[in-house]
Amino acid sequence: MNIHSVFDSYVQAFLDEKEDREYRSNILLKKAHSERVRREIVELATELGLEERDLNLAEFMGLFHDIGRFEQIRTYGTFRDGVSEDHAALGVRVIREMGFADHLNEEDRDIFLTAIALHNRARLPEDLPERARFFSRLLRDADKLDIWKVVTDYYLIREEERNTAIELDLPDTPTVSEEVYRDILEKKVVDFHHMRNLNDFKLLQMGWVFDLNFPLSLRKVAERGYIEKIMAVLPELPEVKKIYEIISSHILELHRAL
Repeated sequence: MNIHSVFDSYVQAFLDEKEDREYRSNILLKKAHSERVRREIVELATELGLEERDLNLAEFMGLFHDIGRFEQIRTYGTFRDGVSEDHAALGVRVIREMGFADHLNEEDRDIFLTAIALHNRARLPEDLPERARFFSRLLRDADKLDIWKVVTDYYLIREEERNTAIELDLPDTPTVSEEVYRDILEKKVVDFHHMRNLNDFKLLQMGWVFDLNFPLSLRKVAERGYIEKIMAVLPELPEVKKIYEIISSHILELHRAL
């Protein structure tokens, strides 16, 4: 199966349905994100020396990890899972219904679906089998790396062109939620349910460094300056300054450990 042509055909059907500018923009946004995550995961997998079978599997899950987003935006008009449905679970359902993974053997298909189902969870289950855990971690790193690109690029042009779908329809109020602050103080990935506004979402994005799994991922974050770019669009609050200190210290500690 040519995964690229299958993916392109599936997405094109959504683009052909509506002329609405914002709808098409969001479809294209997720299409481009999926293609970049494919490239990110291939780079990670190549550095890790994966054999061809595993490299192909990683590329496939990178391209299809957000396949549920297209149905989500068409049906609900939002990318916010909490007011629609979990896009990862929706993606697994689409893959099964469309037969996108039918060409894989049973073991690889199970790992493929598991990694996609878990790619947006705050943390992975403790009892996950080793091979499924490896690919899940790989996909989560690749996904985060490109989401950082998407949001930091967006924050630069936000004043000229707002996109409520990227902002998950969160209000732009000048505070930081206590639950979000506490999560990061404890060096935990922020729970989505703790977000109350756009600042919380930006801090959640910064806190993803606590869930990076591979050295190349960390190097890319540092080289691209993602944390600093998000800090530049946050208010000058004592809580924000403290969070930046914690995250910067964490990145430095990881660098020293490599």
